[in-house]
Amino acid sequence: MRMPRAERRISISGFREMRDANDITRSMFGGDRRFRPCASHGRFLPYPKPPSAVKRAAARILAGTLCLALVLSPVAGAAAGDVDLEKEAKRPFVNSIAVIGCAHFSEKELKQKMYTKEPSFFAVFTKPRLRTSYIQRDVAFLEAFYHSQGFFEAKVVLKALNYSEDRRFVDCIIEVDEGLATTVGGIVFQQSSIVAFEKLRKKLILKTGDPFNPAMLETDVYTVKNEYAKVGYPAASVEDSVSYADHSVTIFYSVDPGPKMRIDAISVRGNEMTKGSILEKELTFKQGEVFNLDKLYESRRNLFDTGLFTEVELMPDHIDIEKKSVNISVRVRERKATYVEVGLGVGNVLGSRAIAEWGDRNLFGTGRKLKLKAQYSFDLFENNEVDFDHMHLSRTYVRYDGEFHQRHLFGTKFLTAVNGFFEEDATVEPITIKTIGASVIGNRRLSQYTDLLLSLSHERIRREIPEVPEELSTSRILSASISRDRRDFILNPGSGGYRSLRLDLAGGIFGGDNDFYSILASIQKYFKRGRSTIIALRTRIGYVDAFGSSADRGVPIENRFFAGGGNSVRGYRENSLGPRGIVSDPYQAQTAEGVVGGRVLLLTNAEIRFGVPLLSRIRISAAAFLDGGNVWASVREVKFTHFRPFVEEADITAMDYRYSVGCGLRYNTPVGPIRLDYGVPFKRDPAVDSGGRFHISLGQIF
Repeated sequence: MRMPRAERRISISGFREMRDANDITRSMFGGDRRFRPCASHGRFLPYPKPPSAVKRAAARILAGTLCLALVLSPVAGAAAGDVDLEKEAKRPFVNSIAVIGCAHFSEKELKQKMYTKEPSFFAVFTKPRLRTSYIQRDVAFLEAFYHSQGFFEAKVVLKALNYSEDRRFVDCIIEVDEGLATTVGGIVFQQSSIVAFEKLRKKLILKTGDPFNPAMLETDVYTVKNEYAKVGYPAASVEDSVSYADHSVTIFYSVDPGPKMRIDAISVRGNEMTKGSILEKELTFKQGEVFNLDKLYESRRNLFDTGLFTEVELMPDHIDIEKKSVNISVRVRERKATYVEVGLGVGNVLGSRAIAEWGDRNLFGTGRKLKLKAQYSFDLFENNEVDFDHMHLSRTYVRYDGEFHQRHLFGTKFLTAVNGFFEEDATVEPITIKTIGASVIGNRRLSQYTDLLLSLSHERIRREIPEVPEELSTSRILSASISRDRRDFILNPGSGGYRSLRLDLAGGIFGGDNDFYSILASIQKYFKRGRSTIIALRTRIGYVDAFGSSADRGVPIENRFFAGGGNSVRGYRENSLGPRGIVSDPYQAQTAEGVVGGRVLLLTNAEIRFGVPLLSRIRISAAAFLDGGNVWASVREVKFTHFRPFVEEADITAMDYRYSVGCGLRYNTPVGPIRLDYGVPFKRDPAVDSGGRFHISLGQIF
């Protein structure tokens, strides 16, 4: 594709072909699936705006690329000179690919866009073979890519295929003549100024100084229309054109906003079980208000958040230019109200577990939810040692829950839940903690990715220790947590991040037998490298302390921090790190005999997750990790010398920050990966730790 050097105005297809305002409306909203289910948030999130225009532009680029590939394939073959077209059964292995002449884009970046690949470090048994038809299409694709980035004069040719003497291997040489790039020299808005021109320029994909990509013009036209629809002008018309001179273009946008529209009527369809008043509470717009596109997006998100619907569509049903009015149509498809779920899990902390749940997500059509859940966990191996010759069955954890959910309690935007539960926890030997409690929980979404959670709980706790009288106490705890979740998939993240901060206050003005407070902060980040490599990082910091009447007794053992095991520092036994003492008193620890938990927590994890040749086909991947962590009885016990990675075995103490390295396999399932890890500790206490340890669990460590 070549642009003429002489200056002229070129008309680019946009929305000008629409014949009336209703056609524009259908193009903007009809059949547009802006929201998608997102398991990482348990709700539905918007697609990047504007999705339909991006899809159309991408489709046009792809179609153009394929056409160029078909047309240029024989040209590329001729450019290769005396390249032999070997038979399918005798295709040589690709030894290397060289891209010469590229300056604006790196050789690595261009290779990543090719279907033909060089052999990777792990390609021992499955080295890629050369298909001349594929590499010819790669050449055509790279040329089309350059054109899409504003290099309209670029030429890409297959320079040579250099075979080894036995013709079993081949080196591919691709030559690029980039030419001069055509850039965006200026952006001019004409006529309407209802929306500030500077605000519009910031929203555009094509900006001054960027390579000129004609396919993005339609997307930017759609963006301008959206900005006008957000302030009450859904019938705005946008014309675009470009002026080209000396490898620079000036883009002109002519905007006719049309009349300002108000909502005349709202119609709701598809709610056979759910009462209409429930849907109306989720709508952020009302009849008679000025039309606002953002409120349609927010209302759609609210309806998906109820969990009552599998499909939600909100769109202008009719635009009347003369009356300056617009009707809004709301159409939903309901989910089945009642459900039954059962599941099995594996892990080191809670052991293998069975879960059963019954629920009704739409009681009597009111949008209220009721669910009953039971969880039973047991250990298959003594002391969490994976040894199939010494299997046994022991119960480690039991919990029964009953929950009732109500949206918009007393007209607020808090999702409120009332929970009653019974829990029996024997994961910290030799103590068994039985708890009967109830809690009230409020959840408020502050933004698309940020949530605020408040809860108030009352717990009656019974601690059972062999040969020691039972200990009874009551805790009343107020909790507040805020989290920001940008992970792409909560069960197996590949990019994004997660941050959370939690504060707990027990006792004090709330009463009860235990007075303490705690703070726990967590940061997780995920970076994708290449097609299948993910770098995952996590840091957790926690502090808990007693006050008031509990200052002398200390923090109850069930509210202390523990570290070590498959979900914290792999290579060590579960909950084996930190201070040790006589576990006969749930509050105090006297001498070094058993793990009693700590008041200070520091945990760090780094993991590289990557695909494995051949095994990736059956959904098996691998990981390598470096873990670190420990808990301490007080901040004063934390010393800089505790963080040395290597220490003589005789000098290791319970205060040392522990490290481990290891690797593992992941079998990916729809509900997250089944994880098998083997960790080797750096600092090993022979009395407690072994030379290495297997850990098996469901789901990533973080």
